[in-house]
Amino acid sequence: MASGYLIILTGDDEIALVKAAPLGHDERARFAAIKGKTWNHRVIAEGKLLVRNGAEMACFNLALPR
Repeated sequence: MASGYLIILTGDDEIALVKAAPLGHDERARFAAIKGKTWNHRVIAEGKLLVRNGAEMACFNLALPR
């Protein structure tokens, strides 16, 4: 969870950004990530999301434009 959002790596190789709420959820974004299963934790540093598995790694810029 980061800034009130759940960062979910789906079984369909996508990242979903979901606003956490007590009565449900509100998906705000979804985009393609890396192919294949990963059990690794997602990491966020300085507005960048890092995801990896045994074969590849990807970095996504999540920072809002200024």
